[in-house]
Parts: sequence; structure tokens; C-alpha cells
Amino acid sequence: YTTLFRSTGAAGFLGKECVRQFREHAHEVLTIDKHGAVDLCGDLVDAGFTAVLPEVDVVVNCAAVQYVSSDLPFFFRESWFWRNNVDSARNLCTRYRDTAAHFIQVGSSMMYRQTGQALYGIDSAMGGEGVYSRSKAAAQVFVEQMSGSATVIPCIIGGEGREGLFRGFVRMAKHGFVVFPGRGEHPIHMVHVADVASLILRIAEIRARGFYNAAAPEPLSIRQWVDEIGNILGISAVIKLPIPLLPVKWLSWLCGYRLLAREQLLMLALPHVLSISESLAIGWQPRFTNAEIVRDIARHIDRG
Repeated sequence: YTTLFRSTGAAGFLGKECVRQFREHAHEVLTIDKHGAVDLCGDLVDAGFTAVLPEVDVVVNCAAVQYVSSDLPFFFRESWFWRNNVDSARNLCTRYRDTAAHFIQVGSSMMYRQTGQALYGIDSAMGGEGVYSRSKAAAQVFVEQMSGSATVIPCIIGGEGREGLFRGFVRMAKHGFVVFPGRGEHPIHMVHVADVASLILRIAEIRARGFYNAAAPEPLSIRQWVDEIGNILGISAVIKLPIPLLPVKWLSWLCGYRLLAREQLLMLALPHVLSISESLAIGWQPRFTNAEIVRDIARHIDRG
């Protein structure tokens, strides 16, 4: 079948892996974005452009602007997120609502209301906690109007090429210590990019519908992340230096959450573990544990 991917230049972190796996399974792929090496170049915010997109069997909306996007503006972030994440999803849904295309949306685990509960399942309350996750939740409203649609809800996506705060952790660990906000003792779920892509592929091939969490086995705490990084660097004991989270929260609030986003602060304060029972039930099996993901990232950063 033919799959239309909305990805970050078809070379985005998740988009690139999705395209690779779909093609590896002999599916025809069309990629779309505003720029880059894509088959169809245009802006999905432009309703005129979106209206003439080709007929396809599957639509995968597998990327969105987020806090790590290179063009993240300093001001007017909410409208920027809304335009790129909500308006584009609305236009894409409008184009394919009355077709036979199977629509697959990639959301975010921060769409769940962060209550500090031990496990977030697909029936947990949603709504979004910051400007990014609220935009993803708003986009989901249009997705749910699509007959037979599916939504993949990944936690932190990791793997070679994804760095974020891990670059700072690796740099500090080489000096024998790592500083982090909060106590760093509660579990935080990650998932490997290859496993998220394989879940999307599985959903597409069986035309599954509904919600599917994506997370790796054996979630770790930040302290355990540091231990895994130390193991990769060959450092037997990295000193862990937690700093109080409250001043960081206040400073972030004063900066309009530009120091750390509200979603990031909540993850530093509360457990973030997902139930993947629905995903396992359709035959998906993650290949990477959380420890393997951290080691994969640390090796990549260390080599760089």
C-alpha cells in the first residue's frame, strides 16, 4: 500500500526511521514537509496545498514542532505551536476524512494529566500540561473525528542521534559528577525510536484503531541514567548532585518556561510510566530496554 508521511523533512528523528521500516517491508512511501529531501514539498497549514494531496492507503502524521525544534521562537510560542501542530493536523484530517485512508497520529505522553500516578494507561485523563502538549491534545480532537483512526502515544523517544539533556549529562560525567534538578529517584519511561516506528508499522499493517502507548521495559530514574552513562564511559562511580527543584520551577515560570518547559518540570517531579498492554496485545514487542536506550545515546554522544 501507499503511505503518506508527514515528517520533519523525511529525515526527522522518528520520521526517518518510520520511512526506513515501511520501505524495508516493501510499502510505497510518500514524504511531505515544508523543506528537505521530500517527495511533496509544502506547508500543511496551507489548506490549498493540503486539499490536493494524493490519495493514499495510510496517513502517518509522525512529527510536530516541539521544544527542541531549531526554529522555536522566543516569543509567541503558543501561537507557533498551535499553527504548526493543530492547524496542520486539522487540514490533514479534513483532506482525508471522507476517504478510505487509515489515519495514524503520533501524540505525546505529556498529553496525559500528570497526577503522579504509578501508571498511565490509555484511559487516563488527558488535556496537556504545557503549550506543546496542549497543542497535541487539541490536534487529537480532529484525529478522533477520523473513522478508524489510531494514535500512538510515546514517552521520551531515545536512540542514537537523540541527545537533549543527555549531552550535558555525558559532559559532566566525564568530570566525575552530574548535576540535575530534583531528587531523580522516580522512574521515567523512555522508548527507542526504532520501537516507536515498529509500532506504527504494526498498526498500519493491521489497520488497528484506538490508542497505543509506546514505552520500553524496565523504566529507570535519572540516578539510574547516570549510572548507565558512567558504565559506558568506564567511570565506576559518578557523583550525583541533585539541586532543589522549587527554585528551578520559579525561575522557569519567571522566564515564561523558557529555561525548562512545564512538561519537563513535571517529569522531573513525578513518576512517568506508561502501560503498554494494548500495544503488546496487537503483536508489538519493544526490542530495547530503558538501560539499552540510555547506553545507546551515551555511546553516540561520546563518539561525537
